[in-house]
Amino acid sequence: MSDISLIDKALAVNTNIGRDDVVWYDPTKEPFKLYGVRYEDGLYRRMPDEIAKTVNPGVAELSTNTAGGRVCFATDSDCVAISYRRPSLWRMPHMALAGSAGLNLYIRKDGKLVYYGSFIPDFKKSEGYDSIVTFPSREMREIVIHMPLYCGVKSLEIGLQNDAKLEKWNGYKREEKPVVFYGSSITQGASATTPATDYISVLSRRFDTDVVNLGFSGSAKGEQTMMDYIAGLEMSVFVYDYDHNAPNADHLRATHYKGYRTVRDANPDLPIIMCTSTAYGNLKNPEFPERRDVIAETYERALAEGDENVYFVDGKKVYANFYADGCTVDGSHPTDYGFRVMADAVGAELAKIFKD
Repeated sequence: MSDISLIDKALAVNTNIGRDDVVWYDPTKEPFKLYGVRYEDGLYRRMPDEIAKTVNPGVAELSTNTAGGRVCFATDSDCVAISYRRPSLWRMPHMALAGSAGLNLYIRKDGKLVYYGSFIPDFKKSEGYDSIVTFPSREMREIVIHMPLYCGVKSLEIGLQNDAKLEKWNGYKREEKPVVFYGSSITQGASATTPATDYISVLSRRFDTDVVNLGFSGSAKGEQTMMDYIAGLEMSVFVYDYDHNAPNADHLRATHYKGYRTVRDANPDLPIIMCTSTAYGNLKNPEFPERRDVIAETYERALAEGDENVYFVDGKKVYANFYADGCTVDGSHPTDYGFRVMADAVGAELAKIFKD
């Protein structure tokens, strides 16, 4: 027997909307609000294509993955449906398809964004799928739909009851400027089980803030073109976390302080959180303590130069036991538990900045 749903109906995937009272909307139009992505040349993108192509081929490709993308709105519909089409699908053995290629839905309840349901992908459909989440009653709800971490999105439609109200949502507490994260596949969200359980999304909810995910799997190497782009962004905090993708300590030494300086010179008052890799305690990769020291050198140099708005997530202290039990899928990419450990480490520094 090749289909587990024949044994356990709870594991069946239903991509049939099953209703004839649903009206479809374009989430790039008001009153919907898009965060973390823009629609450009037939794809949702995390940064402009013309800039991404100048960084490296990996960034050009992965900037079309919608990690950190969110669609937000308010409605009294008793259902929310999605119709989603993608240019391609990566089936990765170390990552749940629900996280890499699915979407999920949060609602605001008692002032907090809480999980309500998932739009589970059909493993047999590469081109995309339709799905629906239903509510037990009709009442106004604020909705956040998280977009896939490791897939592109060619088209996305949101389906609501044909007589439902559709309004703007109330936004984030920290709405004006996002927290911007730059880093590796871990920053992009591998291997979170849903699009909202990576550490960046956890922090977005914890601090009620907009975020921008500039994680690029295998492709975040501190290139000057990327640092120039980041330096020009409007942001409340910059989280500098590309250690894991630097080819070696020498590369990190040649780029890390220089990249910090690029962002700092353009943003004199911006809080900058410098992060070391979670791999500090990985016995298979003994070079990470040296890499941690390179980042510590940037941090100490910044302090010595009088920068009072730098913060340090020190893997020697917070990630020494990250690989010991349960934090990774494959010795590199975090489980949801591992992402919570990361959220606590980075969140401790954000709490100092936001005074929460």
